[in-house]
Amino acid sequence: MSMGDIELAIAAHLRIAELGAAAYPDEGCGVLLGRFAGSRVQIVDATSGTNLNTDRSRDRYLLDPADIVRADHEARDRQLDVVGFWHSHPDHPARPSQFDTDHAWVDYVYVIVNTTVEGAGDLNGFTLVSEGGPFERLALLVTSGDGTDG
Repeated sequence: MSMGDIELAIAAHLRIAELGAAAYPDEGCGVLLGRFAGSRVQIVDATSGTNLNTDRSRDRYLLDPADIVRADHEARDRQLDVVGFWHSHPDHPARPSQFDTDHAWVDYVYVIVNTTVEGAGDLNGFTLVSEGGPFERLALLVTSGDGTDG
């Protein structure tokens, strides 16, 4: 699937920033709920996930599969889809690392938020072009609503 822009509801943007800042100094992670709308992806909510990578939680994340299943059930209940995943980069730029590239799935969006001791910073969106990379940066458009206003 070829993806265009990401429409990110302001509430989802704030939730990702809040959850990422709360996980600092470790990487936070979670699931993105929304809709695939043609070539656009609409993100209306973000869930909190458990980072199972306890050895390198400062610079790696492994999202608990149970969190993905839970988010999928929540999405279906709300007539939404799992459209991707988010995670934070403590004290590093909001762009994919090689580890992120190696562990990403095609056909989903990835939102990365930079976090510091002062809170959340930049938030950027990406999609994996093909298995093994590279990531393509997507325009991230913050919207006021639940994906029905864009």
